[in-house]
Amino acid sequence: MHGILVIADGLGGRPTDTKEGKTCLEAAKTLALDELARQGALGLVDPIGPGVRPGSDTAHLSLLGYDPYEIYTGRGVFECLGIGMDVRADDICFRANFATVEARKGEYIVTDRRAGRIDSGQQDLARALNEIEPDAPGVTFEFRASTQHRGALLLRGSGLSRHVGENDPHATGKAALLFEPLDGSEEARRTASALNELVEKSHAVLGEHPVNVARASDGQAPANYILARGAADCPDIPSIESMYGVRGAVIAGGALYRGVALACGMTSITVPGATGGLDTDLRAKAEAAARALEDYDYVFVHMKGTDNAGHDQDAAAKTAFIERIDAEFFTPLLEKVDMAMTHLAFTGDHTTPIDFGDHTHEPVPVLFAGPNVMPDCTEAFGEREAGRGGLGRFSGRVLPMLLGYNNWSPKFGS
Repeated sequence: MHGILVIADGLGGRPTDTKEGKTCLEAAKTLALDELARQGALGLVDPIGPGVRPGSDTAHLSLLGYDPYEIYTGRGVFECLGIGMDVRADDICFRANFATVEARKGEYIVTDRRAGRIDSGQQDLARALNEIEPDAPGVTFEFRASTQHRGALLLRGSGLSRHVGENDPHATGKAALLFEPLDGSEEARRTASALNELVEKSHAVLGEHPVNVARASDGQAPANYILARGAADCPDIPSIESMYGVRGAVIAGGALYRGVALACGMTSITVPGATGGLDTDLRAKAEAAARALEDYDYVFVHMKGTDNAGHDQDAAAKTAFIERIDAEFFTPLLEKVDMAMTHLAFTGDHTTPIDFGDHTHEPVPVLFAGPNVMPDCTEAFGEREAGRGGLGRFSGRVLPMLLGYNNWSPKFGS
């Protein structure tokens, strides 16, 4: 037996998504998914719990079978892991990005939180940042660029703490914040001080860099500042292999999702063309997933485009991407995989309705298919059909349920 878990980020919606009173998922033409629904069973999953508005990081931990209330320390560690940084037990990790600021009266006013979505020169800027010498004794750092404006920041040294705030004001026209200790400890104060020193020096280094001089001369937003948030240390997460005795792989374009899976003991598979955006190569992901089952017991595939379109409040783009998932991922995947020996689960990590443009608390439809799944009476894959599905409504733990269909679950009790 093999297992395939597919998560489409921000898959769920509301009836206000379209003028016809349908969600984007209900409006999409999904022949392959509808056929899987007829063969399998549907339900609704609260990614974390009823009424909980989930973040992507905590939702994925919950769907993979963990209790985020017990193990979650922050997003930064998953970002660092996801882009290949060497994270150690006492490191403090941050989600970071290049931004554009203007210095005014001793403050740094944020004019673009994403530095014009910079798409070239980031590696040169990162190298320049990593040459900065911190004043704080015994503290070192590493900044690594990811895609566009995104990156990750890692602080290393004794006496550091994740209990610090962020410097991102989450709006343009406002001053970048100072990092502040959150718990009054000397460790948090030392960490905040080191961070404030670092971003101050980053502005001087980045502002004079040839990449930004050229961007400014071309009328582009210079990437002259670092915004960091999501402070985290390394959580103690038992691997899925240690709990279930099975080996898994992850295929994900986004660093966060790859980082969560790596923290859970999966092996990352790089797929050319897997961008983590609306332009991702879904056929390449399907082919890679089928190949992965030759070496691994299960594979987790993540897709980000649904969430991107939801945040952009673009119903047409979200519906079109769902149709691409159906035609360009599931159709070729099902041609390559022996479903008589495979169990498959498909769901989202949260709902991202078009009218709101952000995560909401509603449950997400979930589909299970495979030889051990008892079919229900549903005829199509969507929110309303899932509400009448045989799986009912439950919270998290989609991967353990998938592994259970393969008879891989340990017994609880005697």
